[in-house]
Amino acid sequence: GGERGGMLAAATVEHASHCVLRLAARLTHREGAVESTVRLLGRLPAGFTDAAGDVPGPSAAADGRGGRRGEGGLPVLSPKAAAALGAEMAAMLLAGGGAGLATRGTWLGLVRFAAAVSASADERGARAGSEALSSLCSHSAHACPLHESLPELWPLLLLHARACRTPAHCERAVGLMADVHARLREETAGGGGEAPSEEWRADWLLVLRGFCSLCLDTRLPCRDAPLLALQRAVLAGDPPALPPAVWAEAFEQAVFPLLTELLRQWVAATDAAEQERLMLRGVTLLSKAFLHHLSGLLSLRSFHLLWLRALELLEQFLRAPQSELLAEAVPETLKNMLLVMGASGAFESRARVGDTPQTLAQLTAAVVETMCPQLSGSPDLAGLWHEAQPAAAPAVAAA
Repeated sequence: GGERGGMLAAATVEHASHCVLRLAARLTHREGAVESTVRLLGRLPAGFTDAAGDVPGPSAAADGRGGRRGEGGLPVLSPKAAAALGAEMAAMLLAGGGAGLATRGTWLGLVRFAAAVSASADERGARAGSEALSSLCSHSAHACPLHESLPELWPLLLLHARACRTPAHCERAVGLMADVHARLREETAGGGGEAPSEEWRADWLLVLRGFCSLCLDTRLPCRDAPLLALQRAVLAGDPPALPPAVWAEAFEQAVFPLLTELLRQWVAATDAAEQERLMLRGVTLLSKAFLHHLSGLLSLRSFHLLWLRALELLEQFLRAPQSELLAEAVPETLKNMLLVMGASGAFESRARVGDTPQTLAQLTAAVVETMCPQLSGSPDLAGLWHEAQPAAAPAVAAA
């Protein structure tokens, strides 16, 4: 009775979904047709279950984490339904060339549906949903500026990436996210060289945190892809007039938390070799990003705090239990960072930093002596620790 009724209800929804999408495919050239179709799609019950299990819903937090689906969430379709509906949607969008996507609501409605279809356990359905999602992202300009839709689009792209079941599919999903980030940069660069707005800066940090969340998702079949995308994002040419304070935020909100979580995962890692390799890439990311933005970061009054936090993380990675790879790599990474900072004049100031009675060079020397004594006495670094003694107090004349 009840089970049969549920099956009939699901079949009815599948049939209705097919009809709605076929109608949309035929009427994309008519004004308002797609908008009406999307409204119908939004009323479809979210009752299907993906054979692969829980999939994070679009109403989850900004970093894409979350439960099965939120209130008013997307339909997570059966493999058979997703394959058929995804194929219909991909055909509709690729043939329509963006026709009818005149409003932000219409565009986002189709993006939500494409993201749900891409989460199908059926390979054909997932591929079709991915194609539709990619097509929609390329036509976002028909609906609204990308930066206006990013807070809603980015969690959907994270949903799409987290549903990937093969490395190739994962690389394509992360590649789509990287393309969206690149277009966001281009859109902002067209603003005449003005400083980015607060909204754009928030979007940019949202992107970095999203890549970090994928790097930390142990279910992802290819965690290298988001880590590479994150590295490219932080090492790319500076966005227009992006101030050093925002790069400091990028370290505090994305890079530092990423390394902290990678270290935490190491303790319970089931694949030690894979986790160790990711940790090494995380150390490399920290070093490259820090040195890439060094000249701007040095202008911050709080630079010493940022630097001490980086040193603290490097020390924690150096002490990671049973990791010969990190024990060898971290001292070399630290030595390179010190040499580049020395050549950049970072340790030349005789001013005391913060509330301490020490210069940056003295603070660094004390940390390195405790963390890595063999580096402290290295001939290559010996000159760094004596270049900047604190300025002496003025002498008092004899009576």
